[in-house]
Amino acid sequence: MAVGSAGYMVIESDRGLSPLDAVYMTVITVSTVGYAEMWEPSRAARLWTLGVIVFGIGTVSVAFTSLITVFVGGELRHVREKKKMESKIRSMRGHVILCGYGRMGALAVADLTKRGVRIVVVERSEALAEVLREAGILFITGDATEEETLERAGIASAIALVVALPSDADNVYVTLTARTLNSDLKIVARAEQPATEAKLMRAGASRVVCTQIMGAMRISNLLTRPNVVDLVDMASKGVELEIDEYLLHADSTFAGSTLMDSALREKTGASVVAIKRADGETLFNPGPNATLSAGDTLVFVGPAGVSSRLDAIQ
Repeated sequence: MAVGSAGYMVIESDRGLSPLDAVYMTVITVSTVGYAEMWEPSRAARLWTLGVIVFGIGTVSVAFTSLITVFVGGELRHVREKKKMESKIRSMRGHVILCGYGRMGALAVADLTKRGVRIVVVERSEALAEVLREAGILFITGDATEEETLERAGIASAIALVVALPSDADNVYVTLTARTLNSDLKIVARAEQPATEAKLMRAGASRVVCTQIMGAMRISNLLTRPNVVDLVDMASKGVELEIDEYLLHADSTFAGSTLMDSALREKTGASVVAIKRADGETLFNPGPNATLSAGDTLVFVGPAGVSSRLDAIQ
């Protein structure tokens, strides 16, 4: 409309056309209404009118087709869903962010979701984003190495970050960026090469998972201690046997008592195999006279549902 009107005013400048006349001529031309021309156009004006018709109607047709695609193809619905999802993510507190929905990331999301952990996935692939959308998983489409993407995922209010990108260099960079944005964040990072583990720790990772080292250790354990592996696998699944941890808060009724006085084994059916103190010291196989304090993390081995039973008797 602007270009067409400006063209008429320039071409027919000797006629002294007003902006309203030029706009009117453009509108009746593009809309193909067929009203009479307001003046006898020159040869140049007629050629310009042909151009306005071809390009104007073409533009309107493309715009109309795009509008139909938005409504029929579901793009408008996706836009609404995206805005609703981002609004929900902005209001989240204490969630976990996972960067990279690859093979390892997908398995981690499935297990964390099963355990009731609120999670937000950061993934750059549009194809994987569609998989996340269909699965009903909250996600942000973008590059995890960029601060703006991590901020959109709620890095400031998250409690943990899982970095599972396929590139070790990207994992180091994301870890360093996340640690800068949130100094209290717990960061679990993936390393493809054993040499990257030290770099990730220096970048600010709380824990590093090296797939090569873990795979080698599992092979070794399967050959030398198969029954132990079976027991740990059963406990990790939490079906019949479970290895769980429980944090004693300041208002816990067990704080200040000994293991014997707390009678945790009788009340939960599980044994306390370790106590991690608030200062980081770990007491393995604690005796009955070991004192429990607020801030201690108790590690249990026993029937599934230890934490739920403890919450019920607090």
